[in-house]
Amino acid sequence: MAAALFAFGGYRFIRHRHPKGGGMRVGFRDLTLWSFLMASAHGAGLMVLPVLFGLSAGEYAGHSAGARSLPSASLAVGIHTAGYLVVTALVAAIIYEKVGLAVLRKAWVNMDLIWAGALVLTGLLTLMI
Repeated sequence: MAAALFAFGGYRFIRHRHPKGGGMRVGFRDLTLWSFLMASAHGAGLMVLPVLFGLSAGEYAGHSAGARSLPSASLAVGIHTAGYLVVTALVAAIIYEKVGLAVLRKAWVNMDLIWAGALVLTGLLTLMI
């Protein structure tokens, strides 16, 4: 696994061109698809599975899912979603009102290179552990 992380990170350092087909102007469909892919890729949905299934440590040992906790699980997911939407809207409003949208073109951070560095670092740390 460490070798795969290190190799892919090194590849991204060498070939750090941004993939074609992307850009700053995307439609609602593209943004929705990208958000779904990113949330699925890093396992965001898996974090709430124990809550959704109503499992605690004791119940998990007996493999009994508590359907009685569906309203509380729905409330937890709703609060989680609302929190993310509020923070996202706040950051977007601050950038739009105070900083300005021109900063997105002038102060662009190359996230591809940061991601490649994170992959290489993770590969090295995996080897050390």
